[in-house]
Amino acid sequence: MPLPLIHYLYPSGLHKYLRQDENGEPSWALVTGATDGIGRALCVELSARGFNVVLHGRNHSKLERVRDELQAMHPQRQFRTVTADAASFTQANIEQIVRQVANVPLTVLINNVGGTGVLSSNFMHFEDTTPAEIAGVFSVNVLFALQLTRALLPQLQQQAPTLIMTCGSQAYVGQPYVAAYSATKGALHAWSRALSAEQHAAGSQVDVLELVIGGTYTQVFEGDSNFKPGLFMPTPDIVARAALDRVGLGHRSVYAYFWHRVQTFCLELLPTTVADSLVADILKPSVKAKAK
Repeated sequence: MPLPLIHYLYPSGLHKYLRQDENGEPSWALVTGATDGIGRALCVELSARGFNVVLHGRNHSKLERVRDELQAMHPQRQFRTVTADAASFTQANIEQIVRQVANVPLTVLINNVGGTGVLSSNFMHFEDTTPAEIAGVFSVNVLFALQLTRALLPQLQQQAPTLIMTCGSQAYVGQPYVAAYSATKGALHAWSRALSAEQHAAGSQVDVLELVIGGTYTQVFEGDSNFKPGLFMPTPDIVARAALDRVGLGHRSVYAYFWHRVQTFCLELLPTTVADSLVADILKPSVKAKAK
């Protein structure tokens, strides 16, 4: 068995970031993009594993509803909400989030918000992507994570050991029909590795981890008949559990879900042109009709 696959036998190291303060209150985790999909599932899983959770989203009423649902599921936990649109945020939004978590023992930051929601189609020809869409997809997937992490890093350093976990994507290598999105995930991959190296060189106890995530059956795919939940298209709750099982183990980048790693391992055995063509053939049926 290749060494990367053996890692999935190790128990989670999440417990190293969970502790009680002098008042007996447990650590807090901040999850961006927390109202749907993997983000919501991560909040459910974190609270089940003992963390209080700060939920971030762009829709205040939706955040309040999800918070109430989580509170009903885990009445012993505490939940807060912070609102900011990652597609059009300002520095004032970032500073507001920092103020709202300044008085809690924050030990986990999960940069989850992202995706292709700002695009007119999940899969499209790059030349059909508008300038506004390119700017928006970079704001949601890259700029918000970098600015929020920069602002919270001093607090995380003071309260170490702590974790900065960024949700990456298989697409970081460059996938057809999601060119702009692939570029954002490639940027996150490089940034997360660089930040991890900086923290290690400084002797910091801030762990920086990129969780590489493959196709997940979120609401984005529910209307697309070409995608169905299955072994290689898990549901968000499966991915969230797998993701938290991979933290605290000394990785800088790791695939969250075992079968996504197997899928990538098989593609890596092929010549790049063959692998790219195979992925293109899989995605082509879902591509938005090319503009005339």
